[in-house]
Amino acid sequence: MKRLVHGTPITPKRLLPQLKGKSFCVSYMHPEQLAECIELVGENEILILDNGAFTAWKKGITLDAAWWDGFYAWANAAMDKCPNAVCVIPDVINGDEASNLQLIADAIKGGKIKYPERAMAIWHMNESFDQLEKLFRIFNFVGFGSCGEVDIAKNKPGSAYIAKIKQAWAFMDYWQKKYGIDKPWIHMMRGLGVLHKIGFDSADSCNIAMNHWRNKNNVVHHVAQFADRLEAKVNNQELNELPLFNVAA
Repeated sequence: MKRLVHGTPITPKRLLPQLKGKSFCVSYMHPEQLAECIELVGENEILILDNGAFTAWKKGITLDAAWWDGFYAWANAAMDKCPNAVCVIPDVINGDEASNLQLIADAIKGGKIKYPERAMAIWHMNESFDQLEKLFRIFNFVGFGSCGEVDIAKNKPGSAYIAKIKQAWAFMDYWQKKYGIDKPWIHMMRGLGVLHKIGFDSADSCNIAMNHWRNKNNVVHHVAQFADRLEAKVNNQELNELPLFNVAA
């Protein structure tokens, strides 16, 4: 079953318990609901601890070593409390492969991550397949990040994004046979729009955080129902209407 990872914060916070048993993503940029997510995450779900690099990149903020050290301390403390928590290794969006490998080396060899078996390395989709192969062989969790010419927003058949995904899957099938290892957990960053048609294990989305208010006056427990419908779609399941929850006009 694919996991849809719900981005936080969810506001107002009193609605967050409607997502009990789901998967969550908490960013170091917005950590205020971490404690609640640790309590609410499902037994077989995932709690992604995001480093905030994408938000910083979008805002033109440069993150320094002090930021990363703070992130690791925060993430390690969360992983102490939550066995479902996975830490996203710091990365440089639009950086070169050597820079990102150095950040990975700092995290693993430098001992910054307390639980390296629960570390997620990011492969930026404009990077080489040699880079992906390194991550494939080392990590239990690998995240795909779209950027630049390989934009997830342009995911129609024949697009650069779909072409790169097909190549990546072919390489990963080959590496499984070549090295005799299982494929790592593959997560698509901000990938709700493609999770139903591509074999990712999970993808994160802020859809509920941004749009739940649209149904708040029409449906009881509207956040829970919104989540159920999204998850049914990504797993190609049918979910019948629930008249009990429909508010009469």
